Amino acid sequence: MADIKRNSTAGKIATPKVVPSKDVIDSDSILYKAVGARVKVACAPHNNMLEGILFTTCNITNAIAINTATPPPNPSSALASQPGDYHIIPFAHILSIELLSTGERIPDSGPGFDGALPGISKVDLEAVKAREEATIRKMKEKDAMKGRGVSKEAQEIFDALARTLPTRWHDTSIVVNDAVIISKPYTLDDCRAPVDNQKSLPHVKKILENFFARKKNPQGANRPAVATPIAPRKGG
Repeated sequence: MADIKRNSTAGKIATPKVVPSKDVIDSDSILYKAVGARVKVACAPHNNMLEGILFTTCNITNAIAINTATPPPNPSSALASQPGDYHIIPFAHILSIELLSTGERIPDSGPGFDGALPGISKVDLEAVKAREEATIRKMKEKDAMKGRGVSKEAQEIFDALARTLPTRWHDTSIVVNDAVIISKPYTLDDCRAPVDNQKSLPHVKKILENFFARKKNPQGANRPAVATPIAPRKGG
């Protein structure tokens, strides 16, 4: 009897082809009720086929997410520990959805997210915001490391110094340790430091010397050291 009921639900289900209104995915829609089921989705523009578990539907982002990972050979393993390969598909890209089989659900649960296995927990918006701010901060820091209106070699010099010392740009000049200023054309003679803060100057010049030596003879800089043969020891 269960098999007959299952077979009767297989087939085509609701397929939004344009950006839908908010009530397209609601508690009464077929797509919402199919969360946790195995589906096959045809996607525009090349009619690509994706088959997997319908993980979620969202009327805020106007998209669905399916897990296309192959189920583990051991069916008794916990669903939460099973592998995931998730694909986000906008409603507007969905050509058709075919329901292949109903999914495992919490006993006596209603349709939709609450009964889905593995369970779908709430999104920690504070954690998402903190992660977003950290990403933006890193992007700004990375962008600050790029010179404006400088040559490729000037950027290479900056990067060589920044690998070991605090380095920043001030217009087109390179500032190292908030003490040494290297102006165009960024040679050893262009390194300056205040009279009362000269301690960083020799170290910066040494890095520049090594940089120019590698630029002048890149093969020699990367050539491994040759072992000097030791003469055999004589005597007893």
